[in-house]
Amino acid sequence: MKEMMKDILLKLSGEAFGGEENAFDQKTISAYAEAIERGLAFRKRIYVVCGGGNVCRGRSFGGNVLTDYAGMLASIQNGLFLTIALKALNIKSQLVIPDNFDIPNGCHEADICEDSRVIIYAGGVGEPGHSTDFVCAVKAKEHSCDIYFAKSGCDGVYDRDPNKVSDIPATFIPSITFAQIAADKLGVIDLEAAELLINTDCHAFIFELTAENIERMLCGNGDALHKTEIQ
Repeated sequence: MKEMMKDILLKLSGEAFGGEENAFDQKTISAYAEAIERGLAFRKRIYVVCGGGNVCRGRSFGGNVLTDYAGMLASIQNGLFLTIALKALNIKSQLVIPDNFDIPNGCHEADICEDSRVIIYAGGVGEPGHSTDFVCAVKAKEHSCDIYFAKSGCDGVYDRDPNKVSDIPATFIPSITFAQIAADKLGVIDLEAAELLINTDCHAFIFELTAENIERMLCGNGDALHKTEIQ
């Protein structure tokens, strides 16, 4: 019998769900679901946290309470589409939303079934002022998981923005601590999340978001993948 690796929490940034012309791209979302399906051959359970940036970034609208709730609803839309894609593959999954939210096919933390293979967290923590990265930190601690941050246009941590034109080229950082990210205010993950994960056993990896990369990481074949490890 194949020995299962530890459970993993996968963070899909909101941009992962959209295409060039649409906020939601069925082909792309289905590819992520298929990558998760293959990963389940090596994991008993995979947790997923959905961002919502393809629909709404609350901070771009002023970052107040109402825009934060709009962002939470955007992440729930992404969670629903991922649930649909997983259902098409006959994978038992559950969409978990905060206790103060209620939607069809959504459940709360206390209602998670033991036989569910994929648990999708959407809607943030149900309160304004917290990012989906923070949700990753909270849930990773609860479930003793490592975190795989699959980010659009980002293949790891650099000492400066690699996309900005500068006489000094950005230097790739293959390994860093949560404490360093918090101290240097590196924007690669939310600082509140980084601070929460200091002095924990959680490790995180940041890599370029593609279905192929997700599959490699979930299946334990990511050693050669360009990525940054955070511990």
